[in-house]
Amino acid sequence: MLNVYIVRHGQTDTNKTDAINGSGTNLPLNQTGIKQAETLRDSFDTSKIDHVYASPLARAQETAEIVDQGRHQIIFDDRLKEMDYGNWDGKSIAEIHANYPQVFDELGYFTENYSEYSTGESYEHLGARLQDFWQDLVQKHVDESVMVVFHGTASRALVQKILQVPSIAAIGEVQNAGVIHLAVDDSSKKAFLRYYNRIAPGKFLLEK
Repeated sequence: MLNVYIVRHGQTDTNKTDAINGSGTNLPLNQTGIKQAETLRDSFDTSKIDHVYASPLARAQETAEIVDQGRHQIIFDDRLKEMDYGNWDGKSIAEIHANYPQVFDELGYFTENYSEYSTGESYEHLGARLQDFWQDLVQKHVDESVMVVFHGTASRALVQKILQVPSIAAIGEVQNAGVIHLAVDDSSKKAFLRYYNRIAPGKFLLEK
């Protein structure tokens, strides 16, 4: 089995203030985010990880470096960047909701047609680039353990594609520094969800 551990980055100031935090907001972790990454580091034994991938955005890069503790050469991949929200990036979610309430679903996330009202990237495009990354990953790595550090909406979109969930609205967002564990059969490449949104401190089942 290939074991993939998806880690969402720690908190940034845009997360803290409920602003839209896409690929256009390249902020570092704030102090809470650093502590979240350090807490995960203390519960997550990266000596059992074979490879580490991350989004090149500062918040994901910093989280990966803290959690990994210098054990691996981190591979940065542009396909792991967060959704590009275009002219809405960095704006207050409350402001967007006041002007475009129709683009929010029941959980307060953007619906799949949100890009009709902004200059942002479509969910279709986001899913395609993430699926392209995933296909490369599962072909390249067999019977290994891989950590992938990236973003909230992007991780939702990837899980949706991998598990063939009809709508992204059915996938809740992972908390900052939360972990998703997927196991992939080496022959069929079929993925299985072992756990979702696990937070440190706690025990993480790391397969090796």
